[in-house]
Amino acid sequence: MQIGKAVEGAEAGSRQGESAGIRANESPAWRAAYDSQAQVERRRSAIPRKLRKLGLEGGTTNVRILDLCCGNGETLDALYGMGFRELRGADIVIGPDLAADPRFAACVADAAALPWASGSFDWILIVHALHHLGPAERIRTVLAECHRLLSPGGRLAIVDFPNSPQIRLAFWCFRRKFWLFTPYLRYFGKLIQEEWCFLKGYLAEWPRVRVLLQAGPFEIETFHQEFFYYFLTLRKPVPAGGEDKRP
Repeated sequence: MQIGKAVEGAEAGSRQGESAGIRANESPAWRAAYDSQAQVERRRSAIPRKLRKLGLEGGTTNVRILDLCCGNGETLDALYGMGFRELRGADIVIGPDLAADPRFAACVADAAALPWASGSFDWILIVHALHHLGPAERIRTVLAECHRLLSPGGRLAIVDFPNSPQIRLAFWCFRRKFWLFTPYLRYFGKLIQEEWCFLKGYLAEWPRVRVLLQAGPFEIETFHQEFFYYFLTLRKPVPAGGEDKRP
């Protein structure tokens, strides 16, 4: 199974700080668009479907989950609503509301040097954020850190976009403010315009990123390509004679 092979190809929030592997690229306009309550609610409503595509279903409450680049906590909130309880989040900035939410343990952390012990999680999620973690060598380090943190048999689940023809056309239109007819398209167009300074580098490096994902230390468990996004679930192999320690 080859990620993005059919299309040869890369929403989310920028986080700031080169030390976290994410460029300092937020502007007040970007922050206002990303943090608007309407868009937070829209993102939250879409998350359960995406999680199910990745293989996460509700009902098992003792699964240890890390939401890496957790933003405003929409994915953590959705996971809680699905029945999960052992939930942690990490990002370069944690807002006061998320920090004070008793349902989660969210902390400021470097995506390439996370503070937990090896084998601390059964699932790690990177939802609409891998393209913020470039360049490719930094993504390699982040993937290695995720591998360290997962228990044998644990999953790393990613939603993002490849460098596909439709992505290139859409981003070209967004950057030139074409076809921004609806409030959502105007919102998304604003994000792309603000993020282009690093998105263009990620798209150029997509072939290297794809190799890291499909030929790295993980096994590919599932891969689904939609019109804009791919849904990828990777599994940390269980050593020969070892034990799958997931619940």
